[in-house]
Amino acid sequence: MGAQPNRSRRPENAPTVLLQGRVAPSVRDEVRLAADASGVSLSYYLEALINDLVREQGCLPVVPRPSRNTAQEELPIQLAS
Repeated sequence: MGAQPNRSRRPENAPTVLLQGRVAPSVRDEVRLAADASGVSLSYYLEALINDLVREQGCLPVVPRPSRNTAQEELPIQLAS
């Protein structure tokens, strides 16, 4: 997604790195809506959110591991006799 008009941007030539991860479409939609409501880019919104959490709590929270989905587990394969 390219630059959008009327969006707040970080200072010119500010150092940045790529941060990627896959999320559910509903999560992406929620973040995009929040960024739009804030008038900032999705990446700026995520950076500000993370900075706020660190400032308030001293670090990012540790989250629980995802529960195993039995539908995605490997099925046992019977050996041919």
